[in-house]
Amino acid sequence: MTLNVVKFPEHYAAQNIPEALRILADAIEAGEHGAAHTLLWVIDAGDGEIDIGLLGKAGETGITAHFLAAVAQRKIEGGIG
Repeated sequence: MTLNVVKFPEHYAAQNIPEALRILADAIEAGEHGAAHTLLWVIDAGDGEIDIGLLGKAGETGITAHFLAAVAQRKIEGGIG
């Protein structure tokens, strides 16, 4: 399994979330992220509220979301190459 943390250009990621998501959608449509079967999203909604969701072809949404979040966490921590 290969895991890539997608980075947006800083001026989009820091200032304009909807525009950055449009750029991501364009990249997915262009095939830059393979077949893009499933997408996990996490939003810091402010005031201590975190929203999480899953888009795509996952059969078991809860298990898939947990797995993807755990793999991403390991990648961020440096545990997966």
